[in-house]
Amino acid sequence: MKIGFPNHPRKDLLKEIEWIGKNGFDFVDLFLEEDRATPERIDIGKLKQVLRKYGLETVGHTAWYLPIGSPMKALRKAAVQELKRYFPVFNSIGTEYVTIHANWPGMIFSDREGVKFQAETLKELVELAGGFGLKLLYEPIDSVRDSLENVSMILKRVPGLYFHLDIGHANLYGRKPEEFIRRFRSKLKHVHLHDNHGNFDAHLPMGCGSIEWEKVLKVLKKYYNGTITLEVFSREKKYVLLTRKKLKELWKKL
Repeated sequence: MKIGFPNHPRKDLLKEIEWIGKNGFDFVDLFLEEDRATPERIDIGKLKQVLRKYGLETVGHTAWYLPIGSPMKALRKAAVQELKRYFPVFNSIGTEYVTIHANWPGMIFSDREGVKFQAETLKELVELAGGFGLKLLYEPIDSVRDSLENVSMILKRVPGLYFHLDIGHANLYGRKPEEFIRRFRSKLKHVHLHDNHGNFDAHLPMGCGSIEWEKVLKVLKKYYNGTITLEVFSREKKYVLLTRKKLKELWKKL
């Protein structure tokens, strides 16, 4: 298991990575998006330098709000063009996996149509990313439509697309994170970890919500030993470090 933390894309990128490195994380979940972590604002040389300084690996992460599932083809194409600007940055720092988020059309469009729109975009993105030596991860979001069945259809329709498990998202709407682990274990390449009470995507520290962590991590450890990002959004970073401590202790115990 490797534990990482994301940069805040609206803060100074290098300062964010310095904190991650100084606090002994294994990797940066590199959130590249508006407004301070866009290609034109990144000094690649300095970025590489600070990553080397702390021996940090990277996992790529793109904006969750890109309209890859829009019913408007022009917006889906615009999302592809925007993502193409980020692939060279990830490639230049040796990133292997990059996350693309689920995106669903309005409710007047069916789930099957939403799957179709996303799959068309994702097929194009998988091919484009491959040209930069990148592999794409699909992260279901906090929508009721991010069900086991819908996620399964998308992964089946897009060869070469991998699965990103967000444990917090998989705990919403009565869903069970361990069911996602079992169903998609062969495609699972990255994990986001945070807590909630099952009714809102709260990004709480581990143990502050309703997730049964011992049950979930027992299943996860059975099938996976890769990168885990602590996607805990708190003003006080001490809660991030406490979550890391709890995770390591429980992982060792299981």
